[in-house]
Amino acid sequence: MRDRILSIVLLAAASALPLPVLGEPAARPNVIFILVDDMGYADVGAYGNPYHRTPHIDRLAAQGMRFTNAYAAAPNCSPTRASILTGKWPARVRVTQYLPGNVLPYAKLRQAELPDGLPLDETILAQPLKAAGYATASIGKWHLGGGEYLPERRGFDVGFGGGWWGHHDHMFAPYGKPPITAPEGEYLTDRLTAESLAFIEAHRGRPFFLYLPLYAVHGPIEAKKEVMARYGKRWDPSGRNNTAYAAMVEGVDECVGRIMQRLEELGIEDRTVVFFFSDNGGVQSRAFNGGLRRGKGWLYEGGIREPLIVKWPGVTEPGSVCDTPVSSVDFYPTILEIAGVDDAPGHAPDGESLVPLLRQEGGLARDALYWHYPHYSNAGSPPCGAIRMGAWKLIEFFEDGRLELYNLLRDPGERHDLSRRLPGRTKALHRKLVEWRKAVEAVMPTTNPDYDPARAKQKRGARSRWDTES
Repeated sequence: MRDRILSIVLLAAASALPLPVLGEPAARPNVIFILVDDMGYADVGAYGNPYHRTPHIDRLAAQGMRFTNAYAAAPNCSPTRASILTGKWPARVRVTQYLPGNVLPYAKLRQAELPDGLPLDETILAQPLKAAGYATASIGKWHLGGGEYLPERRGFDVGFGGGWWGHHDHMFAPYGKPPITAPEGEYLTDRLTAESLAFIEAHRGRPFFLYLPLYAVHGPIEAKKEVMARYGKRWDPSGRNNTAYAAMVEGVDECVGRIMQRLEELGIEDRTVVFFFSDNGGVQSRAFNGGLRRGKGWLYEGGIREPLIVKWPGVTEPGSVCDTPVSSVDFYPTILEIAGVDDAPGHAPDGESLVPLLRQEGGLARDALYWHYPHYSNAGSPPCGAIRMGAWKLIEFFEDGRLELYNLLRDPGERHDLSRRLPGRTKALHRKLVEWRKAVEAVMPTTNPDYDPARAKQKRGARSRWDTES
């Protein structure tokens, strides 16, 4: 399947795309954004994992810049994806939970309402890039609404494999969701890779933006038997020996390797910027979160701190490391600046361009990062919010108003709550968090008149016919 040709429909659409306008800067780089689903902070070798085999991702880190304090703007998928594509805090665009959300009729708080998809009046990254002559594609998981909310109706020339759903039914064809026609037994990561390679090859002579949100390593945890066999005698210091999950991670690595190889073969590697990121922390039972507390669904570090690697040929110093805290809201302005493209009129992202960090020519102007999660997660977290300012992080739990304070420089695992020892700092950070919520008009959960402690922990159901995400 390595050299699989894109479908006739896709090629026809590609051939119909407008050519770059005369006078367009020849130096405009291509941009590839690889987004992994549910990958833990330390799931790859470049972040200290000795069990998973990730030579291609590790090579990408050796050729580019690795970030140690990169954050998803939310602890699960839809809101983080919204932040990447709009450059805005999830609270501002109202996508604060995976869509369509979950129903807890007897919980203590009534969760914030959610839209059916990423609001149509929001500019998304593909739109200004397309207007500037870029070919654009979204290949893989979308999870920001169906119908009119789909990527091919929001500025992407090509939309493949995505829809309203949050996860696939099977890693091997027939997939169920996404409803892709495929030979039985085809592996989904391979298919998305093949479609991406076809898009790259079809547009190698013009600037392109490829958004590649993989379904791996989200469940169901299914992998190729021959790859799983490589881990049968491989030592896992954690004692987990989850060969299927390890093989899924390796499948992501193979995807990265195939893309980088094709860029080299086409002679465009030196003008292609590659981002590698995860949408939230890993699921605690299987991912490696690097000793960080908790995992997906929580605002503790294990749920929001992510692996981030950026390779910008001729700009990022090979093997460089950046410790500055950055957020997924920053990708939008960063990519536009790299591409030399103006934003859409009237659009004002919350993020800040990372170009000074990538060039190692300066820092960022902002003083804090924020999170707003007015929902109950399937991982057990209650509604909460958080702020990180310098080394300090404060978490507020909305059910009872409890505050927790951590010094991440000294205590990255968030083992020692300092809120009682440092009431002044706690109060100041909380005040700043509240002020931010007011500024972005964040919707708070409300008291639930049907609250029933005895029934509050019953199985959670979907708000509509759409699936929830585990």
